[in-house]
Amino acid sequence: MGILLGLLLLGHLTVDTYGRPILEVPESVTGPWKGDVNIPCTYDPQQGYTQVLVKWLVQRGSDPVTIFLRDSSGDHIQQAKYQGRLHVSHKVPGDVSLQLSTLEMDDRSHYTCEVTWQTPDGNQVVRDKITELRVQKHSSKLLKTKTEAPTTMTYPLKGKSLPVFAIIPIISLCCMVVFTMAYIVLCRKMSQQEHVYEAARIPGWQDPEN
Repeated sequence: MGILLGLLLLGHLTVDTYGRPILEVPESVTGPWKGDVNIPCTYDPQQGYTQVLVKWLVQRGSDPVTIFLRDSSGDHIQQAKYQGRLHVSHKVPGDVSLQLSTLEMDDRSHYTCEVTWQTPDGNQVVRDKITELRVQKHSSKLLKTKTEAPTTMTYPLKGKSLPVFAIIPIISLCCMVVFTMAYIVLCRKMSQQEHVYEAARIPGWQDPEN
């Protein structure tokens, strides 16, 4: 008789523990600043358990604040700052994950997923799980490095590239060489013309060709 009662009690505890839906929520989720994030909250639907209420709450100060409510009348966003940014899954049974778009830094907090089911005997079962949302801002150091990268010019034939600050002195040096050579040639021509002019002024001087 004692063994029979023990088996009945064990069976009751097993049904009570494993026969009810269990929420699956990660410990933390990280989303990009100004981007979108999905905070998973799922459960395996159990026969006889009907979902009647879904809540999402966020920790503000010492008290959690309801930001989303789903009941028999539909979905209701409870806070103005989440209007147009918040959506809760409903297409897949057992999936009540929260999607947030255009994340702000003050969205960082602890979020609670709470689901209420009605049992076959008319009672209600409530389960909730808490997860932490982290918002990661883009690295300004990486952006600065990309911005300050030196501009390069590529020569397709050789497949090499040189920075602008190295090309400018080379071009300047070439220009100086060209101008110097032109100046030397011009000076030589002027010197030859002056020599001929001076020789022509000497009395009795004649051009050897004549």
